[in-house]
Amino acid sequence: MKKITFGIGAAAAVALLATGPVQAGGHAKQLGAVTALQQTNTLAKSFLVNFIGPANEAGVKIKYIGGQEVVPPRKAAGALKRGTFDVLSAPTAYYIGTVPEGFAMLAANQGPAAMRKNGAWEIMEEVYLKKAGAILLAWGESMTSYNTYLNMMPKMGADGVPDLTGVKMRATGTYRPLFRALGASTINIKSSEIFTAIQRGTVAGFGFPDVAVVAIGLHKAIKYRVTPNYYQTNQVVTVNPASWKALGSADKKKLKDLALKYETSSVLWMEKARVAEEKQLKAAGVKDIALKGDAAAKYLDIAHQEIWKQLKAKSEYHDKLKPLMYVPGKPNRQADLGRALRD
Repeated sequence: MKKITFGIGAAAAVALLATGPVQAGGHAKQLGAVTALQQTNTLAKSFLVNFIGPANEAGVKIKYIGGQEVVPPRKAAGALKRGTFDVLSAPTAYYIGTVPEGFAMLAANQGPAAMRKNGAWEIMEEVYLKKAGAILLAWGESMTSYNTYLNMMPKMGADGVPDLTGVKMRATGTYRPLFRALGASTINIKSSEIFTAIQRGTVAGFGFPDVAVVAIGLHKAIKYRVTPNYYQTNQVVTVNPASWKALGSADKKKLKDLALKYETSSVLWMEKARVAEEKQLKAAGVKDIALKGDAAAKYLDIAHQEIWKQLKAKSEYHDKLKPLMYVPGKPNRQADLGRALRD
C-alpha cells in the first residue's frame, strides 16, 4: 500500500481546494477527499487506510486534502455539494438537519449488506441525492458503537439510569436526543475542542465512538464511561455528482466494488483498534459505570427510541426505512463479536 500522508500545510490545502472537482466530459483528474473528523480520529484514519489507499492502488487517484482544519465539519457537506472537493467521509450527524435519515443508520440493527439486499440502500441513495446533493457510495465503520463519557459521577435515577439534569454535555445530532431525554443541556462544539471545553468546565461530558477517545487524547479528560454501548456509526462516504459523472465507467465500477470491500474491511480494522484502545482507556484509570439488567435495557431503549422518534418527526421516509433497518427483538449488531462477518 502506498504511504498516506495524514497532514498537509494550510497553503497546500487551499491550493488543492481551489482546483475543484474533476472536469465533466474529460478524463478524471485526481479526486480531492476531505474528512469531517480530525485527521487523528480513528474513523478518519480508517477511511484513509481502507478506502483512499486501496482506491489509489486500484488506479483511481484520490488525494487526501485534510480534515477539520480545511473545512468546518458542519459545512463540509455543503462544500461537497458546491463542488469544492469531490469525496467526503463524514458522520451524518454533522448535517442531520439536511439529511435526518442519517438517524436511521444510527439506530438501525441492520447493516449495509442487509440494506443493499432489502432495498433500503436504494432509498438512502435517493435521499442523499435529493437532500444533500450527493452520491451515497458507502457506509463505513458501521459496527463502531458509542458510549457516554463523563468527568464526574452522575446522579442515578430510581430506575438505575443516569440522571443528567443540570449537566452540560457536548453533543452532535447523534447524542442530543439521548442526553436531553436524560435531562442534560447540550452544547455544539467541534470534536477538536472537547478537551479544552472539559478543562474549562464548559461541559462535563460527551458521547463518542468507542474507538476514538484515546486517539485524540480525550481519555485524559474523563473519569467515567457509562456502559452498555449504543447505536452504530453513521459514517458515510459521499461523492459530488458532477465529479461522479465525470468518472469513466471503469473507475465508477472500481469505486463501487471498493465500497463493498470497505464496508467489511473498515469494520475489521476498527475492531482491532477498539481492542487496543480499550486497554489504554483502562490503563488511564477510566472507570465504567456499568448498567445492568432492567437499567441497561431502559437506557438502551431510551437511546434508540429517541432516535426513531426524531426520524418520525423529521422524515417522510421513516415508515419505509424503519421496517427495513430495524428488526424488533434483534440484538444490536455491536453485541456480535463475529461482527464484521455477520449482518
